[in-house]
Amino acid sequence: MKNKLLKRIILPILLVCGSFVYAQTSVSGVVSDATGPLFGVNVIVKGTSNGAQTDFDGNYTINNVSSNDVLVFSYVGFSTQEVQINNLTTINVVLEEDAAQLDEVVIIGYGTASVKDATGSVDVVGEKDFNRGVTTSPEQLLQGRTAGVQVTTSSGEPGASASIRIRGASSVRSGNDPLYVIDGVPFNNSSNSPGSSTGNISGTTSAKNPLNFINSDDIESISILKDASATAIYGSRAANGVIIITTKSGKRGEGKLNYSFTTTTSTVANSYDLLSSSAFASANPAADAGSSVNAFDEITRSAPTSQHNLSYSGGSEKGKYRVSLGLLNQEGIIENTGLDKYTLNTNISQKFFDDFIEVSASVTASQINSEATALSESIGAEGDLMTSALKWNPTQSFYNADGTYFQPSDNQRNPLAFLDYFSDDSETTKLFGNVKAAINFTDNLKYEFTYGFDRTSTYRGIGASRLLNTNNTLDRGFASVQNSRFSNQLITNTLSYNKDVSEDFNINAVIGHTYEKYEGGGESLVLRDFDFDDQNFYLENIFAAETIDRNGYASASYDPVARAVGFVPISLQSYFARGIFNYKGKYILTATVRADGSSRFGGNNKYGYFPSIAAAWKIHEEGFLPESINELKLRAGWGQTGNQQFNAEASKDVFVPQDGGGVTRLNIGNPDLKWETSTQINLGVDFELYDGVVSGNIDYFRKNTGDLLFRLPVSQPGPVGSFTWSNFDDEIVNSGVEIGLNFKAIENDNFTLDVGGNISFLKNEINGKDAFANFGTPTGFASGQGLSGENLQLLYDGQPLYAFYLPVFEGFDSSGSPVYADTNGDGVVDTNFDQPGGGSDRAFVGDPNPNINIGLYLRASYKDWDFIANGYGAYGHQIYNNTANALFNASALNRGENVITSVVGNGEDPSSSPIVSTRFLESGDFFRLSNASIGYTLNGDKLGKIGQYLSSARISLTGQNLFIITPYSGFDPEVNTNKQVNGVPSFGIEYSGYPRARSFSLGLNLNF
Repeated sequence: MKNKLLKRIILPILLVCGSFVYAQTSVSGVVSDATGPLFGVNVIVKGTSNGAQTDFDGNYTINNVSSNDVLVFSYVGFSTQEVQINNLTTINVVLEEDAAQLDEVVIIGYGTASVKDATGSVDVVGEKDFNRGVTTSPEQLLQGRTAGVQVTTSSGEPGASASIRIRGASSVRSGNDPLYVIDGVPFNNSSNSPGSSTGNISGTTSAKNPLNFINSDDIESISILKDASATAIYGSRAANGVIIITTKSGKRGEGKLNYSFTTTTSTVANSYDLLSSSAFASANPAADAGSSVNAFDEITRSAPTSQHNLSYSGGSEKGKYRVSLGLLNQEGIIENTGLDKYTLNTNISQKFFDDFIEVSASVTASQINSEATALSESIGAEGDLMTSALKWNPTQSFYNADGTYFQPSDNQRNPLAFLDYFSDDSETTKLFGNVKAAINFTDNLKYEFTYGFDRTSTYRGIGASRLLNTNNTLDRGFASVQNSRFSNQLITNTLSYNKDVSEDFNINAVIGHTYEKYEGGGESLVLRDFDFDDQNFYLENIFAAETIDRNGYASASYDPVARAVGFVPISLQSYFARGIFNYKGKYILTATVRADGSSRFGGNNKYGYFPSIAAAWKIHEEGFLPESINELKLRAGWGQTGNQQFNAEASKDVFVPQDGGGVTRLNIGNPDLKWETSTQINLGVDFELYDGVVSGNIDYFRKNTGDLLFRLPVSQPGPVGSFTWSNFDDEIVNSGVEIGLNFKAIENDNFTLDVGGNISFLKNEINGKDAFANFGTPTGFASGQGLSGENLQLLYDGQPLYAFYLPVFEGFDSSGSPVYADTNGDGVVDTNFDQPGGGSDRAFVGDPNPNINIGLYLRASYKDWDFIANGYGAYGHQIYNNTANALFNASALNRGENVITSVVGNGEDPSSSPIVSTRFLESGDFFRLSNASIGYTLNGDKLGKIGQYLSSARISLTGQNLFIITPYSGFDPEVNTNKQVNGVPSFGIEYSGYPRARSFSLGLNLNF
């Protein structure tokens, strides 16, 4: 009975149940990332060919699967996930970006290479590593983020120019800025808004940053090519390194809408410790005017900034697209300063005929409206807005009894009158981009054509009312207008070949040709003697028919100065080739050569040739290292690059008209003139330990720059006042060590913590053989009361570039007179500027080039929270505080001008006038916590009902310039006022600077 029951009833039931366990069924679901559904994700049953791809909504369905099967989800740029079915019929997966995959390929110029296969010194900074907060130009994203790269903004003004030094400065007259390449197109970094001179109204005003046109939110990554083996493919423009900026493009999948908004409040981060009205009255009772004011507070403010970014992107296997709009409205912390920026960026690509042809375009259109005020790089004792405010008597009212401004003299200027009666406005429009067409002849052979373009138009108008009491302005008025137009066109043809020749040998090669032409022009007009008061009306109507006749000159009641501004066209034709040879994945050789023909060069040197070679050995692939060493790669490279950042007219005869008729030769052409040449060696090691817990790199480099370009006056009997350009045998030598280190301290499902940083050691020296061997070249002029004609720096053999050459201050004697060292020991103290050995008691006493640069970061996440902090610093250099030299001394207090508190009782005789000396040379050491940001992100079902419309939302709080540790007494040690002499640049001098802001931002980011 029991056996019959088992066979007839129980056994069939078990067989039916078993059929449910082993029966094949189907599984479906949605695959997404943090921003929404993903199109084209591969979903495969592990160990089989059974699989599917997600559609535009991220949906997939796989049939004929069993409970024990495992699904494998894979997508380029994301970590692969495996999920066991376990009787589930719906499996939804959220893929996470794989940083290792995203960083695997780096743009190296006219192509890409695997980071692990790179032979040169190349750093890549991606979006997740950028500095946070409000930025107006791309280099602000990089400060402190990579070893050997120093970013110094000229001031804290919105849109201020910046200098980037990659492995130090190596040129005197040809510029030290790197070459910028944006989406494959080299960028001519002529200023968007050039500097302008207003004479003794406010001196020379600074230029704006030419990279302001890029919206930082549109940038995907920035590659920094540092050594010659990486940069030689850019030839005569790559001596100072190359920065490649890649803007964002669309990703495969359904169209996604992103909107972000940031609101920011900024205040002055640091100010001078000036005397209060009561302290001033005690220090100089004779100058007590009975009021109590704070001029610095009057010209500064708490400044708001708002930023909006909107983008829409998506794509398929055949094409991708991204369109973005950006709006930035930034007010400066000084009254009447700020900028408005409007940007439109478009990136599209499409494949045709089974991927045989691919067409793409990347275009950025921008308009920047900038407002500035009377801040100067060169004003003397008269004072600009900042110096007038700092020295304003705090017991003196700004107003007369009748309510008009108190303006006693040209040398005692009212800062509030400056704000009301001075205007400086500029407007720049730019269209920049490229169109590309590629033909994939085979899987290995590809041809690409690129047309790049840059169209820039700039207007700058500066006006001063006839109510402003300055020389040549009071009762006259002043208006200056500059219009300029720039055009750049680039045509590039490349043929690339990438093939595994055998199982062990791969070739990745490219050859190409480029032609580039740059041209421009403009007008400049200066007017005086207006019969009305409003300086803004001057600028608005200066080109009106009733004011200016058809020849561009003012009507008879005006006193005009007008001229056309012309630019010599520049053309560059180049041929280049590069081959990367990889044997067994262990041994890699890269060889590059480029030939550049430039119209800048003399007739006898039209072409220059720039070769490089580099090799890498992946030691970890040999099999004899311990398992704890995941990667160990040695790199070595040598190469030559050039620098042609000099005046396009330098090699040519230049004639200028003379007053009263006739012409004179200003520049005598040199047919032998050529580019500067930098020869660089690089030795490096890349490593990764303990499954990526520790990783980093170490590089040693040495760069010798020769054939230095220099301009000298023509000897008699040549034309008086004429110049000529030559290449000298002098060299500038930069050498140093760079170290980068990253540490994944904690990594689990809920919490991650990454820390790391970089440090670089740099030595800079002039090897004088010609121009700098015996006489040297002065630069760095001083400004202020009694300082006219004084120079602070001397370029000389055996010294670093821009070395400070000053009298040595030893204190005050018993009578309060300053005492200076008798450095030459002749018993007579002579502080006048003279060459070493010429009888002057001056000495080389400092160096504005940091010996050490560091950067630190901390990045953490806990569940849906994220935090990042970045800091950087520089050490071993000095800054000359020209502001303190000009304003803060006992003689200034005696004249009734305000000073800092340390001047009172310092023992200085009020009748003595301070000269330039080491008294005002200060340490520039600093460490800055540049930004810290905390954010919270909501994804998917955590958004509740709005999740059907919104795929993610993030809110963040960011602080910028939170604190700085420095002994420097000025506004900020990270400053560089332009104090060039006869076109020879200066570095490390601070004068009448725009203070930096401390900012706090609240941001919201929404993905639909």
